[in-house]
Amino acid sequence: MRIRMTNASLFRPLFAGITAAAVVILTGCPRPESDPQEQAAAEPPPAAEASRAITYAPDDPALEWGPCPEFMPEGCGIAVLQGDPEDVNADVLLRMAPDTTIPEHWHTSAERMVLISGELHVDYEGQEPVVLTAGTYAYGPGGLSHETYCAPGEECLLFIAFEDPVDAIPVTEEPAPGSAEVALTWTHDAPDLEWGPCPEFMPEGCGIAVLQGDPEQPNADVFFRMAPGTTVPNHWHTSAERMVLVSGRMQVDYEGQEPVVLTPGTYAFGPAELPHETVCEDTGEDCVLLIAFEEPVDAHPVGLGH
Repeated sequence: MRIRMTNASLFRPLFAGITAAAVVILTGCPRPESDPQEQAAAEPPPAAEASRAITYAPDDPALEWGPCPEFMPEGCGIAVLQGDPEDVNADVLLRMAPDTTIPEHWHTSAERMVLISGELHVDYEGQEPVVLTAGTYAYGPGGLSHETYCAPGEECLLFIAFEDPVDAIPVTEEPAPGSAEVALTWTHDAPDLEWGPCPEFMPEGCGIAVLQGDPEQPNADVFFRMAPGTTVPNHWHTSAERMVLVSGRMQVDYEGQEPVVLTPGTYAFGPAELPHETVCEDTGEDCVLLIAFEEPVDAHPVGLGH
């Protein structure tokens, strides 16, 4: 039995470390010697102006929580952040009460995740169990069965970026097909996480770490790091950005909208090609942002050469 999560039924009232040189190439930094006509072509098209960024704090009263599938425990809830769960590239929050377990299940889609609160134990088939704490990134391949337990104490709140339509299939009803990929977890301060530089137009102290995927291909995940008191000038991306702030305090000014301030656990959706400026406020702490890209990773400064 496949349990498909649809708007109507539910939502009503770990490829680590690429070289530093590769990061510079893959983040789409325009070269200083680029032809002016090529630079002009990098300007975002007017159609981008129709798109709007979205932000939600974890406790935002505007979030609409619906129930989880029936095989999941009491107190479980799902809120859609952006997109259509019956289509590709939807983002959700999953809420679990403390000391509850979601029994073994699997998803058609890969899950690209950050734990926002609580302590979550995840047991993926064929791997050692992992423990997620607030700010931990996790990647769960499509088709890989797993069991999830929220430890006593604080409610577990998990951000999940799906690639394919949202579903959840208990293994008691349909065995998992398995996956050639393995699940991955990363914290932003992991000693073996490899950080490379940002494009040249971004400030000193900026860094990018690839968490999973190939930045030249769709659906790669990165940690993006900014030093406190620094600014990334107005720029845009070919891809939409699906984000959660992991540490620090960040202000983002999207073209045509009021500036927004992100604190740890805040979700943000940045539409493709929408120009924005980003400031890491001088709190003494680095701003670290999880970004799940849909398209290959790039970054284009606005107005270069004009």
